[in-house]
Amino acid sequence: MAHNELDKNLIECRNKLPDHITATMRSRLDETYRMIREMEKPMDKLPSETIKKRKPLRKGLVIAVAAAILGLLILSPVLIPPTMAESLNKLPIVGNIFKLAGDLGLQKAEEEGLTTTVNESASHDGFTITATKVSYDGIRIALELTRTAPEGTEGALYHLRSIMNDTAKKGSFENIQVWLPSGHYGRLSLGTNLVTEPSESVLVQLNDLSGDIPDQFDLTVKMGLKGYKRPFELKVPVVKMAGHTVLTSEETKIYQGESWKIAAKIDISPITTHLVINIADKYLQEEMGFDLADHEGNVLESHGGHVYHLEGEAAKSYDAFPTRPKSITVKPYLDRGMQGKQYIPELELVVPVPENPEDGSK
Repeated sequence: MAHNELDKNLIECRNKLPDHITATMRSRLDETYRMIREMEKPMDKLPSETIKKRKPLRKGLVIAVAAAILGLLILSPVLIPPTMAESLNKLPIVGNIFKLAGDLGLQKAEEEGLTTTVNESASHDGFTITATKVSYDGIRIALELTRTAPEGTEGALYHLRSIMNDTAKKGSFENIQVWLPSGHYGRLSLGTNLVTEPSESVLVQLNDLSGDIPDQFDLTVKMGLKGYKRPFELKVPVVKMAGHTVLTSEETKIYQGESWKIAAKIDISPITTHLVINIADKYLQEEMGFDLADHEGNVLESHGGHVYHLEGEAAKSYDAFPTRPKSITVKPYLDRGMQGKQYIPELELVVPVPENPEDGSK
């Protein structure tokens, strides 16, 4: 790409940005443009054969820069102009799914080094699927998978709207299977974030883990791509992070003149909090929910709705506590729609939390 053409494209891209972005964002974008120019200069001096070999690298650079710009705009309070959004929508995101998926726990795992970097891959038919990073906190497993596609491949690995409209191109995601050693999981979720699609990377999560799962094991993953019968099989090494504590409590409460036996299991980790609650001989209706609060009354944000396994039992996941609480209060409530939550103090459970994470049963 000639320098005048590069400058023209960069100016056009910069002109599409909102006029009222912050000075810090403007400075970071200007630095990004400078880096692109610096990366471009040596290529003009290389032989044509070498330039051809380096084209995939340059394409990767452009995609990475697009991801960085998009990340800036996601964090900014301004609206993305339609023209800018349309341009960004055509560039698949590569990597950084832990940061871009909108999950505060996974963002924390990425920022505080709580993920394990792996480089396990499988290749055939010109495609390569690579497991790049994994996080396991004893409550859930999160895995980032990235596709490298042959030149000329149309469509990204994952684009939910294309999948829903049945317009996904050959070589895009089609199915996935996951095996745990001697363990089970309640839900398998897959995706990115609608803001970050289309994407060459995808986030795979296994939630509601149960069974005898060791602290270190190999996770077997098989991913299928559309138009290809042979799956991509990976063996991903998984290591459990420190700080997982399991708390249990069981009490009998009196509510509306009746006896309610309530048992709760709370898993806490540096990035997730998970509640399983059982109310013996009672049917939990759809409008009954549960909040978790620390010893100061701060209520956690929840992610994911209730999962009713059996009558009287529900499971729910929440964000992690910012700091380790002295106690956790389970706050049952009735969802009254527009009227909000009607808490039931008679059914509340207060569960002490040991100071040392290793003091909880595992």
